[in-house]
Amino acid sequence: MFRAGPEVHLRWLELHDSVSLGSVEKKVPMKAGSRQWRIHRRPKPRHSLLDERRLHHAAWDGCLEQVKALLERGVPVSCQDANGWTAFHHASFKGHLTLIRFLLQTGQVDINSEDVFSCTALHRSCSAGDHETTDFLLQNGASLSALTLSGQTPLHLSAASGHLATARVLLQHLASPNPQDFNKWTPLHWTVFGGWVDTAELLLDNGADVEGGKDVGMSPLQLAVLMRNEAGVKLLLQRGADPNVRGPNGCTAMHFCASSGDKKILQDLLKAGAKVNIRDGDVASPLHLAARCGSRTVVHLLILNGAGLEDRDSLQMTPLHFSTLRDNVEAAKLLLHYGADMNATERLGQTPLHLASERGHYKVLKVLLDKGADTQVRSSWRETAEDVARTHNQQSIIKLLQQHQMFRMKDQDLATAQRDNKLQ
Repeated sequence: MFRAGPEVHLRWLELHDSVSLGSVEKKVPMKAGSRQWRIHRRPKPRHSLLDERRLHHAAWDGCLEQVKALLERGVPVSCQDANGWTAFHHASFKGHLTLIRFLLQTGQVDINSEDVFSCTALHRSCSAGDHETTDFLLQNGASLSALTLSGQTPLHLSAASGHLATARVLLQHLASPNPQDFNKWTPLHWTVFGGWVDTAELLLDNGADVEGGKDVGMSPLQLAVLMRNEAGVKLLLQRGADPNVRGPNGCTAMHFCASSGDKKILQDLLKAGAKVNIRDGDVASPLHLAARCGSRTVVHLLILNGAGLEDRDSLQMTPLHFSTLRDNVEAAKLLLHYGADMNATERLGQTPLHLASERGHYKVLKVLLDKGADTQVRSSWRETAEDVARTHNQQSIIKLLQQHQMFRMKDQDLATAQRDNKLQ
C-alpha cells in the first residue's frame, strides 16, 4: 500500500489548518461592553523534524540563505540529527567557511559540542582534511585535546586519513604529537597504519616518539611491518626505531615479518640489527612462524642468518613441526635440505609425520616420506602416523602411508635378494 512521505503529510496538515482554523470566528468583549467580530488567527506553527533535516542538508550543502530562513522560522541552530551532528558539524566537515562564520556569529553555537561519538566540529574537520576550516576553528576556541569515544584527538583523525596540511596546522597550534587513544595508539601509529609516510615524517619532525610512547602494545615499527608498509619501515628505522622491541605476546618486528613473508622488509630489519633468535611468549622463534606460513625466501634468509633449525617452542615443536601445521611444503623442503631432524618429537611424542597425518596435509607428508621419515615412530599414546590418520578419518593419508610401506618392504626384499646373490 502506498504511504505518503513526511513532506507530503506536512503539506496536507498545513492545508488542513489553513482551511479550518482560518475560518473560525470568535466574539471578543471590547471596551464599554461593545462587541465586535474578530478573526481568530492560529499561532505560528512550531518547526518540525523535517525542518531540522532541511537545516542539516542545507548546512551540508553550504546553502547560507536557506540556513538563515530556517533559523528565522525557529529551527534551533543546535538541533542534532540521528548521529548527533548539528548544522555546525555538517558545515565544518564540508569546509563551508562562510556558513561556519555565520553560525558562530549567532552566538548560539558551542564550538566544542559533541555528537554521539563525542566528536567535535574540529574532529570532523580534521577527518575531512580541510586545513583552512581547521585553522579557523582553532582560532575561535576549538579544543585540541577533546577526545572521541575511542580516545582520539583531532590529530589522531587527521593522521589516520593522511591529511598532511591539516596535521601541520594542528601542530602549529601546539597539538601534542604523542597522545595515546584507548588502544594506546598515537597519531604516528595511525599514519603508519594508513601508509601515509609524509605525514609520519611530519609527526617525527615535530617530536613524535618513534617507539609510540610508554606501555604501548604494538610499536609503530611493528605495525608498519604487519601492514607491509616498506617505506614506513625504512623511515622508522632511519629515525632510530629499535627492531628488537617486544610487542604483543613478546613478538618483535622480526616475528611479524616472518609471518607476513616480506623479503624486502626482512632485509631492512636485518641491516638494522634485528635478531633472528628472539622468542615470543610461546617461546617460538621467527623461524617457527616463517615455517608455518611464511615464504620460502624468508625461511631461507632466516636460516642463512643463523636461525636455529632445532629450536623448540613451549610445546617442544621444531620449525619443521610448524611447517606441517599449514602444509607449507616449500618451507619443509628447505628445512630438510639444511638438516632439520625429520623424526624430532614434540611434547606428546609426535613427529612432523604425525601432525601431517592428523591434519590431512598430503603434500608435506609426501615430502617427509620421500626424505625417509620413520613411519613406525610411536607417540606418547603409542600411535603411529597411520594410527593417527585412522583416528581422524584421513583416507587419502592412510592410502599414501600404506603405499609407502609396501614400496619400502619391496625395496627391503630387493636389497636382501641382492645381498644374498653377492654372498653366493
